[in-house]
Amino acid sequence: MIGAGVAGCAAAIALRQQLPDLTVLLLDRKSQSAQSFNIGETLPPQTMPLLQQLGISENFLARGDLVALGTRSIWGSEQINEYPFWYSSYGHGWHIDRASFDDWLVRQAENAGATALFGVTVSGTPKYRHGWHLTANHATASAFTIQSSLVVDASGSSSSFSRRMGISTDKLDQLTGSFCFFQVQANDTVHGVDSFTLVESSDIGWWYSAPLPQGLWVAALMTDSDLARDVNVFDETGWFKALAHTRLTRTRFDIKKPLTPLRVKPARSQRQQQFCGRGWYAVGDAASVFDPLSSLGIFKALRHGLLVSYAIRDELQDKPNAAQKFQWLLESEFRHYLHMHRQYYQLEKRFMQAPFWLRRQRPAFARNV
Repeated sequence: MIGAGVAGCAAAIALRQQLPDLTVLLLDRKSQSAQSFNIGETLPPQTMPLLQQLGISENFLARGDLVALGTRSIWGSEQINEYPFWYSSYGHGWHIDRASFDDWLVRQAENAGATALFGVTVSGTPKYRHGWHLTANHATASAFTIQSSLVVDASGSSSSFSRRMGISTDKLDQLTGSFCFFQVQANDTVHGVDSFTLVESSDIGWWYSAPLPQGLWVAALMTDSDLARDVNVFDETGWFKALAHTRLTRTRFDIKKPLTPLRVKPARSQRQQQFCGRGWYAVGDAASVFDPLSSLGIFKALRHGLLVSYAIRDELQDKPNAAQKFQWLLESEFRHYLHMHRQYYQLEKRFMQAPFWLRRQRPAFARNV
């Protein structure tokens, strides 16, 4: 596995369950002590069946993550709509500390028998000749060669392995998130226990905010990168000015203290033109990236980990069309995502003439970069 994020770890756990004699190696470019910043702090209820399939649901529940009761939104009208999770057959969701969750998932993969190496990058142009011969470079040691019959690209949106093989990426928009984390203050008694995610649209894009474990909160403005520069919301002054103009989001942060500088991260929808090939598969964000509005990033990564484990099992057992089935499943998944993406954005008619929303009203949006 190239990448020890959610998708890579899920694939490692699932493979070790199904093929306990298989050697699984997780390689990640970041050091184990690095606290990477990832978008995605809420797990929807439908995540639980995937954790159960991976055999790690009880360990997850023992973490004691913050219960997520649902979503409130101001979208398409001035009315506040509430979508509680208790209507879901899976129960409630969870607000998580993402760095802690990612570290926990690595430990689950190691407990399943996978080996994780950090501070390692894979270089060169990969070529399949009766298997893979990859050059791995370690931050504090000499380069070494890895021989493997299969490679899973779980390197995130950079798709580093697939890209070096010449696989192109379709980038469908310029969505970018600018984030700030906040600390609850002692006198914040009104909103400190609010366990709903809030989504609020505005003329320049949309906001989301949510509570996190340990008294933390996150607020994020999602807009296109060129528009963000035009209205200066990559700058803290401009960002807080835009926050002050929201109707409901701002009220959650009136007496919360900003804890971190503003952080900016691409959040554009994209997909690989090819999800697998001879001896390799792409999973998670290396295969496709969903708009954070879907709240499906972690769910998709876990699902891809399970799906690729079935494909690899079938391939190693010489069952026909394993790669083709995997390609078809991810193609179907992305087509469904695009359909839902377009439908949801078209619900918002109040800002139709604003550039952000105008771009998302066009029938050809899915082909526009």
